[in-house]
Amino acid sequence: MTSDAPAKTRRRPDPKCPLRPGEPCTLCQYDVHGPEDCPLVYLIMNDPEDREAWAESRRH
Repeated sequence: MTSDAPAKTRRRPDPKCPLRPGEPCTLCQYDVHGPEDCPLVYLIMNDPEDREAWAESRRH
C-alpha cells in the first residue's frame, strides 16, 4: 500500500547571529556551523569588557 501524499520535508532552522540581532548567521568562518561554534561570538560573549562594549554600541 502506497500513499499519494507528498513526503514531509524538514526545513533546517536558519541560525540567527547573536551579535547582529535579526540577521542570519552568514557562516563567515570556514569551519563554523552556526553561532554555537562561532569564534567571534565566543570571544565577545565570554569577555565581560567586550560584551559590555558590544551592548553599549547597540544602545546608541
